[in-house]
Amino acid sequence: MKNERDTNGNCELIYETDGMCTVFEAVVMASSDDGKSPYVVLDRTAFFPGGGGQQCDTGIIEAGSITTEVEKVEIEDGEVRHYVKELIPEGTAVTGKLNAKVRYARMQNHGSEHLISGLIKSLYGYENVGFHMTDEEVVIDTGGPLTYEQLRIVEEKANEAVFENVPFTISFPTAEEAQNLDFRSKIDGLENVRLITVEGYDACACCAPHVYSTGQLGVIKIVSATPHRGGMRLIVTAGMDAYRDYVMLHEDNAKIMKDLSSPRNKTAEYVAELSGRLTSVKAENTELKKELSRMLTESITKQLKDEGGSSAEPFVIFTQALDPVGLRNLVNECTASSDRTICAFLGDDEKGFRYIFAVNAKVSESAGLKGLADDFCEKLSAKGGGSAVMVQGSVSSGRKDIEEFFAKVRKKA
Repeated sequence: MKNERDTNGNCELIYETDGMCTVFEAVVMASSDDGKSPYVVLDRTAFFPGGGGQQCDTGIIEAGSITTEVEKVEIEDGEVRHYVKELIPEGTAVTGKLNAKVRYARMQNHGSEHLISGLIKSLYGYENVGFHMTDEEVVIDTGGPLTYEQLRIVEEKANEAVFENVPFTISFPTAEEAQNLDFRSKIDGLENVRLITVEGYDACACCAPHVYSTGQLGVIKIVSATPHRGGMRLIVTAGMDAYRDYVMLHEDNAKIMKDLSSPRNKTAEYVAELSGRLTSVKAENTELKKELSRMLTESITKQLKDEGGSSAEPFVIFTQALDPVGLRNLVNECTASSDRTICAFLGDDEKGFRYIFAVNAKVSESAGLKGLADDFCEKLSAKGGGSAVMVQGSVSSGRKDIEEFFAKVRKKA
């Protein structure tokens, strides 16, 4: 089996056979502008134009005193175009320099995808039905569901491959040779196949550059796994990205250890215990709120009954003890037992107040609730809306200003 293509046209594609090459010498074959931006075509290049789920390379091209940034690389009309900020004349000898750290990180992540996908297929028979990669994450969609234990096995075996330091081999089988090979592929046909093989783990048709061996991938981690269209969507990371992910988790765990006075390997257990206690406290708090609401409602409805009064005379309530649902329940109980206009406020001077104005429907025509609410909004710059029976909103004015407003309303009543 050959280790190179029959022809690469007029440009030697270094990235196809040597993914670790990030500095190279070349000559400018064409220098032009296609309406997008200026570009140059070289007689040989290590800049990957993107494909197979991996982004194109960026970097610089140097030519004597000229240094121009390579912002994007694409294949157009069969040629690899390096889109640059400044054109370089044809025939100029240049040095290309890739952003090596970015290229290496992408190869680490892409290589981990090959191992993960190959293992999932060999162990459980599921194909990789979707793959894309950004500089933030690697996404793999599997053709069927996987359990946590199955994913743990896949991840462990992928890292065993890293420790074994198995070579990534690149080959270019003929169509006849490819017919007799078992490999993963999303391309149609068997012509011009570039095959990436990790012996014992995966063989896949792929156009992207790769590291020399699995040992260069570093650690591989499946960060998350969620059901997706009958299969699983995996987020995977490797190499320095996996290291940074570990550092983040380690630092977060250290904070939890400090806050809970927990041993390093017991934080999950301590958090579970704390969560259970919190659930109990929430349940107890809910019951206490219900009882408080009942007592408050009972006290206020008794006061309303003792005072009497007309629907035009507002009865004002301030409370911090209820939640919005409790406030509405209180207002409903009050309007059910009295014809007074109920004006209830929840909050304080610092955060402002939520309010509900309401009356019993049978007295709504004479109560003038909407007029009262409109006047309140105008005088205190409040917000709200509703009907002749109930108006709800919010106001940032302090309690003193609100009480003064209603004192004036009572004088007019």
